Amino acid sequence: MINNTIVRFDSDIVPGRSIGGISLGDCAEDIFYRVADIFDVEIFEFENFGVRYVCYEIAGGAISFSAKDDGKITALRCKPPYKGRFDRRFYPGITAGELKRVSRRQELMDGYLIVDRNYLIYYSMPDDIDDFNSFSDLDDDVVFEELHVGGLR
Repeated sequence: MINNTIVRFDSDIVPGRSIGGISLGDCAEDIFYRVADIFDVEIFEFENFGVRYVCYEIAGGAISFSAKDDGKITALRCKPPYKGRFDRRFYPGITAGELKRVSRRQELMDGYLIVDRNYLIYYSMPDDIDDFNSFSDLDDDVVFEELHVGGLR
């Protein structure tokens, strides 16, 4: 059944649940058919640890999601130009300096940055960052482009 919710690039981000009107567990094909006439959608396949996934990138990756063979969305992320936020503080494209100001705790887990011990929302580490000991070592102008919802624990 196709959900008629409108996909928006300014909707609140719900940790562990949704971005822009798309939710974890939704049917990927239903979402594709809902947005394909409105936005450019790039589709590609990849394999991770022997599991095949299909990835959909809406509007150059403003919202991206991946699904396994069953068609259910298992990974959901956003990056600029997505404008929505979580808790009015966290958004894709935030700088390390801003994260230091708006969060109490930052920790790394499996190559992701978790803020304030909320394991249902997290940032991908920038590709060019690989030599540091702690978050406080990062320059304030380092940008965290990609924000994920899901569960790291």
